[in-house]
Amino acid sequence: MTDITTRRVRDLNELPQDIAPARDLWPGIAAAIASSPAAAEGRVATGAVANVRRTRAPMLAMGLAASVALLAVGVWLGRNMLPGEANAPATAAMPAAQVTMAASFELDPASRTERQRRLVALAGQLAALPPETQAKVKASLAAIEKSVLDIQTALGRDPGNLLLQEMLVSSYQEEMRVLGAVDEANRTTMGPGI
Repeated sequence: MTDITTRRVRDLNELPQDIAPARDLWPGIAAAIASSPAAAEGRVATGAVANVRRTRAPMLAMGLAASVALLAVGVWLGRNMLPGEANAPATAAMPAAQVTMAASFELDPASRTERQRRLVALAGQLAALPPETQAKVKASLAAIEKSVLDIQTALGRDPGNLLLQEMLVSSYQEEMRVLGAVDEANRTTMGPGI
């Protein structure tokens, strides 16, 4: 057998499997367990396990208290830092139309510019479409406009409602899809020179 210290081992399987320990420690461990107070009471717990059990309950209680404290701080911050919350007493005395305007969410400048461009072009584009298509487009845009106004009114009453905010964004996106479809219909009808 070659000396392990003189050669480099590349794999654990290269180590000898039949080396016995210098002394057997298990009889001492078994005697210590048998003579412990926990073993005398019939419990099967060593000192380390008992310490873990004694420290687990206070750690659990501290973790729970920290969670409650973080929740309370989050609620406090949410109530005191939401946009529009500082204006809550003023909006209560406002008429519904002004509340809607105070809580309405604006489009970003690029979207607003694109929307305005498409709305200006809409009149000319509608004239080139068949009458029944014109009626469908006008009905769709009117329904979307009503939806936007209804959502903005609801947001005036509940400005922090994420579902309403998502619905408003979706309504704006739907309006842009309709305007884009009209634009596309005119391009295919009139050709790319428009």
